Amino acid sequence: MLNTVSAEEPEEPGEPCSKALGFNESSGPKDRSNQDLSFCDEHHKRTCCERNHTKQVRTAFAGFSHERSGRCAQMGRLAFCSICDGDVGIGIKAQDSLVVLCPSFCRLWFESCAQDFFAPGTSAGSVAPCGPSALVCSPLSEITEEGAATSGFEDPAAFCSGAGFEVAESEDAAEEPCFDGVPAAKMRGKAPRAPWTPPRRKEPSLWRRAMDSWYRSGVPFWLEENAPGLAIAIVAAAVGWNVAR
Repeated sequence: MLNTVSAEEPEEPGEPCSKALGFNESSGPKDRSNQDLSFCDEHHKRTCCERNHTKQVRTAFAGFSHERSGRCAQMGRLAFCSICDGDVGIGIKAQDSLVVLCPSFCRLWFESCAQDFFAPGTSAGSVAPCGPSALVCSPLSEITEEGAATSGFEDPAAFCSGAGFEVAESEDAAEEPCFDGVPAAKMRGKAPRAPWTPPRRKEPSLWRRAMDSWYRSGVPFWLEENAPGLAIAIVAAAVGWNVAR
């Protein structure tokens, strides 16, 4: 019988997060829901990512998604956010410092972007975002067809490799675990909750507190509207009086 972890009962931490992927190796995946992560919400319940990692993913994705079709951008977001998947984070679905994508996921990503414009990458068969500095931009399908003829890559693999990912040889998870788009939390449940202290709210200044108290006490409309000008006038009068003394 298949054993599953209840989403309501987080399991104890197991393998540590991968240092090769840029994570804190002294800790395992954590549940960081409703904390300070800024991107990749689908992985928050089981992730090695912290705030700085999600900021880096957002920056990388922003470069890729420029002038992309909606479907291509969405698949790109899922691919770039895979680094925050719990199983990727502990190295199960990674090779050295690269995420390993399943062939089916890579193919779907490629098909979603086939008519979007890209530029040839720096290596044979690779591609790059079609940014302002690109000299030649063509539909992705045309670029990878040319690359496959010279490098031996199949179109989807050339695209995913050019985007900075490894692609598994097969869909057999037992033989070569790979990221298929399904967050680890859906299969394994929530990770232990990460300790977190919400940022302290900045205390308002004495002037702000006095003004708030004044407003709450019921200030006449005309006085409320002219309060800043009156305050400046009072300060100016006090300074003038001191100078004249």
